[in-house]
Amino acid sequence: MDKLQKLYEIAEAHEIGVYFYDIGEPAAAAVSGDGFSAIALNPRENRSERQELEHLSHEMGHIETGTLHRPGDDPIQIMRNEYRCAAWVVNYLVPIDELREQIRLGCTEPWELADYFNVSESCILDAIKIYRNRGQL
Repeated sequence: MDKLQKLYEIAEAHEIGVYFYDIGEPAAAAVSGDGFSAIALNPRENRSERQELEHLSHEMGHIETGTLHRPGDDPIQIMRNEYRCAAWVVNYLVPIDELREQIRLGCTEPWELADYFNVSESCILDAIKIYRNRGQL
């Protein structure tokens, strides 16, 4: 099963509504509270499967890790929340065992890994940083 379809199944299982809605500038946004969670994906910013996959996984990461931003959060808390969210995304989109295998097979350039995992180079760079911070790479 592909990762995008699996994300939609996770959202359904966790009763997270996913909607395509023009929310202006952001590519996506998530809200959660009082037993309600939803993700809005801006159709103008989610024109490819790769964009939809990354934006949906990012917002799912915020909900799943409880790291949604709240009014008044200080910049350090926001950075911590983003890191926790990015770690969730990386674990989901670029599993460490699969990344290690691709590197062992000679796929070492960020663009090559991005193509293999169907994510952006930025996501691959996040994966490398997070896995190195954990001592896994």
